[in-house]
Amino acid sequence: MDDRLIEAGERYEAAVFAGADDGLDAADRALDAVEADTALARGRIRHARYLSARADGEQPGEDETEIALFERALALYEALGDTRGAGEAQFWVGCYHQVVRGDMDTTEAMFARSRDLAEAAGDDLTRSYALRHLAFAAQHAGRTAEAHATLAESTRLRRDLGFAAGVAANLVAEAYFTAEGGPGDASTLLDEAATLAATSGARAVAGWVSEARTNLTP
Repeated sequence: MDDRLIEAGERYEAAVFAGADDGLDAADRALDAVEADTALARGRIRHARYLSARADGEQPGEDETEIALFERALALYEALGDTRGAGEAQFWVGCYHQVVRGDMDTTEAMFARSRDLAEAAGDDLTRSYALRHLAFAAQHAGRTAEAHATLAESTRLRRDLGFAAGVAANLVAEAYFTAEGGPGDASTLLDEAATLAATSGARAVAGWVSEARTNLTP
């Protein structure tokens, strides 16, 4: 059992049987933290189902439960003063709006806040995700140089973390950026992405590599 649930149970018993009700606020905070973690995890599972359906050629609609879970997690983390959790939840709120709703404009501020919170918390993984999606927003706005630099920083963080599948995913995006006028060679980027996807077992990313080769072949 999660230690926080054990703590809440112990504080309940202390209040009921020993009259020590001074620990009930701490129990509430512990349960809020569990709820925040669970809401975030459930939202991510729903998002994974959305991506899976889209990869299968379906056109899934919006899932209001997904965004509600992410927003609930964000509100709880903020109330708890959990900077790391708030940074991750803020990313997923932005991701829902950008990926599911196709909002490439107003989400920049969400990802910028996620990036800043993650940096303050020392959470380089979440920061790499926020930077990746900030790059997409910049590319959409025609800020090609900024998009390339932002994505390159995300890739650097992922390399430092040993997140090979994430590096491969970024290299696919970099290949598209390169084809749209950015620096580098798309073929070389896709070659490395293919190798990293294969060695890390990222079969979905390997599919993105193959698709990119087809899309970017003159």
